[in-house]
Amino acid sequence: MANKQPEDSFEVMLRRQGWQLIRHKPIDRDPKVLRLAASTDPTLFYETFGDNTFRKLLRHLFFHKHCSSDELHRICTSEQKLQKYLAFLTEHGLATFEEGQWHKGQSYKHIDNLGATLEWFVAAWFRSWLQVPARHGVTIKDVADGGDLDVVAFVDGIRVMVECKSGSPTQITETDLRLFLRRAADFNPEIAILLIDTESRIDQQVEMLNRLRTGGDPIQPQDTHHNLYWGARHIYVINARPCIPDALSAVLRLYYSKVRHIAFWRMSP
Repeated sequence: MANKQPEDSFEVMLRRQGWQLIRHKPIDRDPKVLRLAASTDPTLFYETFGDNTFRKLLRHLFFHKHCSSDELHRICTSEQKLQKYLAFLTEHGLATFEEGQWHKGQSYKHIDNLGATLEWFVAAWFRSWLQVPARHGVTIKDVADGGDLDVVAFVDGIRVMVECKSGSPTQITETDLRLFLRRAADFNPEIAILLIDTESRIDQQVEMLNRLRTGGDPIQPQDTHHNLYWGARHIYVINARPCIPDALSAVLRLYYSKVRHIAFWRMSP
């Protein structure tokens, strides 16, 4: 996964579809995104951050001022896996162990959540795995709430918007979901994804969305293996089970299967 600014046509593609880019967060210099030392292969952190258990441990460490080993054991019940990740966190200064407690690394005191890093990771997946233009922290003129979109990507010219929610699904409010629906309506991408970074069920959040939507078919289950929901024409809601890359791939499979189905139906006599 390359970490340098890619040579692509992201801004031009937006302009060609009638949108004006105000700004986006830098790919490799966003101060809110976790980074390892410059001498470290950037692929190492990208691949490690992609593991759900690692993100849970990291989120707990960064949200609390300190935590015990027992707390981390409850998050990761595999002793071997836990020791592997604790060694990684310690080696790269993401965490320290002092006076019987785990603490966030001194170099990361200014970062209090994983939201920006999650957005960066999703955009990096589009760039590295699909080899398509993608950015995180995108501000676009004439979109709700200041035009701030977590991730925007172009897949075969199709606009994809991803809103990332990090942490417990119970912390997602009606206001959060209402803003997501407004941004999806204003930006009007072919694919608008609400990605909830949890392995828990997300039925309640989907029910809230259905109460708030103003048109279109109800958002309904489509793939129980991935906890994937679709409705209201272009809204996709999914959790991170079994992992974020698989979840995003499941959304794309569903979209293209529906496109083929609609095209076949229209061509039928």
